Amino acid sequence: MKKFALILTVAILSSLATIAQEIPKKEFTISVSDKNIALQPGETKKYFVTLNRSKSYKKTEIDLLIDSSLPEGITVSFEDGLDPKVNRVMVVTAAENVSPYRKAVILKGKSLRASKGVMLNLSINDEAYTAN
Repeated sequence: MKKFALILTVAILSSLATIAQEIPKKEFTISVSDKNIALQPGETKKYFVTLNRSKSYKKTEIDLLIDSSLPEGITVSFEDGLDPKVNRVMVVTAAENVSPYRKAVILKGKSLRASKGVMLNLSINDEAYTAN
């Protein structure tokens, strides 16, 4: 029984340490479920975006956008997740006729007081690069 209590205590403390690391001391941070976005023509994929906010940013409105030029035929939109203040869904769509593309793009979170960015690798029809 004592071993179980000790294991439970260690598990709780490690969980609290993990949560404490995710909450920034100031402003906010952005994390994405996958930083490598790879699509084929005609494909749509969803990626989960998490906004980790400091105490002072709990109520601050943060807009998400792609702060890089995208090729014709690629669209990115954002949907609310379970808690729109924390969770968003990034929807990336490649049109049927999109040309092969490989480039780093920036996902940016903007508020009136600050902005933060995350570098993403976007590739469309990556096989076309290796076939030549």
